[in-house]
Amino acid sequence: MTAASLSETLDELNALCQFFVDAEKSLKNGKMADLSGIDVRVNTVCKIVQESIPEQQKEFLPELTVLINLLNVYEDNLKNWHNSLSEAQEKEHA
Repeated sequence: MTAASLSETLDELNALCQFFVDAEKSLKNGKMADLSGIDVRVNTVCKIVQESIPEQQKEFLPELTVLINLLNVYEDNLKNWHNSLSEAQEKEHA
């Protein structure tokens, strides 16, 4: 992997982290972020990291750890948001 590729991948990892930080803020305001294409972006980064040599993989570890944590938090909060919407609808129709 070239230095440019390494830098571009780190930039994309940081961009993905920022996306989920912003998505979390939107969710707290009752809005869901547009997740279209995010799976492809995450998949592409994961594939690049997986195919990198171990020394380069270590360079990705901090950003990957942050991204995984952000994904887990977003998933949990999205489930909670969905459950609260479902409960509100049930009360509305009861």
